[in-house]
Amino acid sequence: MLPAETSPVAAAPAVRSEALSGPRILICRPNTRLGNTLLLTPLVEELQSALPNARIEILTACPAAQEVFQEFPGVYRVHALPFRGVRHPLRYLRTLLGVRRTRYDIIIDPCPNSWTARFLTRRLAGRLKIGFAAPRRHQGVDVNIPFEGAPRHMGAYPVYLARRALFNLDPRSSRADEVTLSVRLTDAERAQGREALQRLLGEQTGGPVIAVATHATGAKRFPVDWWRRMIAEVRTRLPAARFIEIRPPSGHASLAELPGFSSRRTRQVAALIEATACFVCADSGLMHLGAATDALTVGLFKVTLPELYAPRRGRSCALSASDAAPEAAGARLAQLIA
Repeated sequence: MLPAETSPVAAAPAVRSEALSGPRILICRPNTRLGNTLLLTPLVEELQSALPNARIEILTACPAAQEVFQEFPGVYRVHALPFRGVRHPLRYLRTLLGVRRTRYDIIIDPCPNSWTARFLTRRLAGRLKIGFAAPRRHQGVDVNIPFEGAPRHMGAYPVYLARRALFNLDPRSSRADEVTLSVRLTDAERAQGREALQRLLGEQTGGPVIAVATHATGAKRFPVDWWRRMIAEVRTRLPAARFIEIRPPSGHASLAELPGFSSRRTRQVAALIEATACFVCADSGLMHLGAATDALTVGLFKVTLPELYAPRRGRSCALSASDAAPEAAGARLAQLIA
């Protein structure tokens, strides 16, 4: 069995039916996380802009990847590895063998430190393979770009790689322009998001609607009492503000006193977030989903590095926060909204 970086349900590859022509490109990022998948959207945007006829395929283990990329016209196919590959070895191998039957014009390993991505890149068929140079990972690609000098943000350095390796730009030019995340919500999805928010609020009227999501992994999580105190501070400064809670797909409520929304459909959650004035959560995949919409997304950071993961779109920003100071976070949040 081939090794997996991770991986819960194998999905059949989703294929666009329209005839496409141009170089066939594979982005090899066999990762399960929603955030890491959303952080690939600037790379896809870059490839579509520079190579409008390219046929882009993505090798991933993220269950939401098809939803993330479904409105990108250049994304021809999403190859979905099973979420937990070690539990589904036959599905894992069947997906890989399907990818291996294609000879790609370009294979991109966009991650500087994923052993699995480089392992698979070496074994897939491609005329040109590009990736970052790293100790013990220089083999298997035709063009190795030094990671030193690349922008820090995880959404920016895959774009830097493509500009240097494919388009032959110098390091300075390759760093130009701030990249932004996107899920390309449609007008219909935005309208559905506004309708869902109205149903959630019912007869409530008032000022800006602020969505919060309390769940996060490990040390990135803030206690429930912290959220209540932070919300109380915002209400002191913005009495008309209304709050809702974005809950996990299970529907579990941390703040039962707030109207809550949950869905297993990634794009429905994104549309609901975009309908609000502001979305607040800890560093997580949901934070990047919010940052891929037009909503003001505020990411709360206490253990991870904002320069690597900060929300990247419009006025969205990172906010350093402490378990001991929810009122300080609430005051800053109220300033941002006002």
